[in-house]
Amino acid sequence: MRFFWRFLIALWIPCLAFAAPGISEEDGIRRVQAHLLLEDHDSALREAQELYESFPQSRAVGAAYIEALASSGFEANALQAWNRLSLKYPDLVQDRQLLEELSWGILRKGIESNQYAIRLSALIGAYLTRDVRAVKMLVRMMRDSNAVVRSVAVQMAAGFADAPLKDEITRLMAEEKIWFTRLEVIKAAGALRMKELAPQLQAIVSSEKNTYEERQIAITALVAIYDRITAEEIRKMTESSRAGIRHLACQLASHFQVKEARDDIVRLVSDSNPDVRVAAINAIGLVYLPDIEKEKLQEIVKIRLDDANPAVAITAAWAAALIDPPMSESAFSRWIFGDLPEYRRLAAGALAASGGRCVELGKRVLNESKDPYVRVNVALGLIGQRVEVKRCCDTIYEFLMNEKRMWMWDNRANSLFQVLAPSQVRHNDQIPNYPEAMDQMTRLNLVSVMAMVEDSRAQEALKSFLQKKTWGITGVAAAMLLQEGDSGALDVVRSLLEDNDPNVRLQACLVLSLMGHGESVVFDLQKAYVYSDHERKLHILEAIGHIGSAESLPFLVGVLEEPFQVLRVAAASCLIQSLNK
Repeated sequence: MRFFWRFLIALWIPCLAFAAPGISEEDGIRRVQAHLLLEDHDSALREAQELYESFPQSRAVGAAYIEALASSGFEANALQAWNRLSLKYPDLVQDRQLLEELSWGILRKGIESNQYAIRLSALIGAYLTRDVRAVKMLVRMMRDSNAVVRSVAVQMAAGFADAPLKDEITRLMAEEKIWFTRLEVIKAAGALRMKELAPQLQAIVSSEKNTYEERQIAITALVAIYDRITAEEIRKMTESSRAGIRHLACQLASHFQVKEARDDIVRLVSDSNPDVRVAAINAIGLVYLPDIEKEKLQEIVKIRLDDANPAVAITAAWAAALIDPPMSESAFSRWIFGDLPEYRRLAAGALAASGGRCVELGKRVLNESKDPYVRVNVALGLIGQRVEVKRCCDTIYEFLMNEKRMWMWDNRANSLFQVLAPSQVRHNDQIPNYPEAMDQMTRLNLVSVMAMVEDSRAQEALKSFLQKKTWGITGVAAAMLLQEGDSGALDVVRSLLEDNDPNVRLQACLVLSLMGHGESVVFDLQKAYVYSDHERKLHILEAIGHIGSAESLPFLVGVLEEPFQVLRVAAASCLIQSLNK
């Protein structure tokens, strides 16, 4: 249909050339719009300039001229023309269509920049608009020469379902060579449930040449892609010579709860590959416990309690806790009080995941273990059962105050166990300060647990986080915490709007905006923008865009005149977000 209309317009435009030399204002505007629809930007600008010279006082002609300038990449000229026209027509700031066209022109110019940072900012800005016009930009950035830009574009493409983006993901699946970008392509294939890529994903799972991360992400993608699977298909997969395919069989059997595959999964408990053994024990614990006699379950699990691989043995201890808690306690104790910190913490995470089946052991570990990470992991499990809540909160609070290393949640050994551990997060070019960001999120997740059980120290900890100067990390993490917390924590943030420290006031404004309670702080954010450095200005613009208030439109138009293109791009994205809301 779009092609049909373009065809008609292409026939119609030459006809206007034979019109009288004194073309009317209305006809001239229609010609400009027709050229823009055909994406003939040069002709549109030429027509608009001639029309503007003939009708310099016309608001409609001025708007068409601005739109032609913006679409042709002359963002500065378009803004100057907008300022001239707004002096004659002060209500121009309410012209939503014109503001949107002006903003898209700035984003398109940013996408074409030869500076990586500007292209990346424009890409993110286009994505945040959630507008169909972002699709073409995403496609272009998925072909960018910079691997980081491609990687970010692929992540964002997973949030859309447009055919051109899926075509690019299919192409990148075959052609992408950079490892971290390739991981995002695999994730996107699963997120978009691209069944046509299932053979390629299975090949990744099967190949020992691919990295562990690639195989694991491919398995997750395949689980998302499958609509259903039969017991016969799982049987064939369990008989594969490739460990990755056998691992996938366990994941699919567990995900779809294929009861008929029980015997095939049980057989894999003795597989030669430790990852397959872990996946098989997980499937038994999640799906097949009610279908197997207790004596047989004990026999199956008991063999693996002494497995040579610690992750398998600890997973078997978790399964034993589900079957016969006394049988698991000696196995858990051996690892929790052992010499190797990594396995002490993994066992503590597995014990926490066992629910209320080993509460007495958890209490003993809380009192006797010398490893603070072990104690906190166990405390989290006990709080989940509302056991020894005060003692557990004391343990967590002491850990928050005294442990200075960075932390992370680690589930590499077994995806069922979320284990608090010293951070091994590597720097990520796509996310500034990525290890620090993950550390802050982990710390505040602990605070959120305290808030959940109404420990008053959680609010104190929240305030201390907001007082930090780690811009772009603390605010986002605190917003995540508050979304899970109670109104009391929200009141703490509101009280900080009156704090003497301007940095604390600004952090509080950012947090409230990210939580969806930012309407009241729009003007505070705008005032803070004037005195902020470049990085803080970007965070303020992000917050204003998230709020999406019409009251911000005049301010954002003013930001479009910033000398830094990154800020202009951010303001353009915020304008579109505010207009769409």
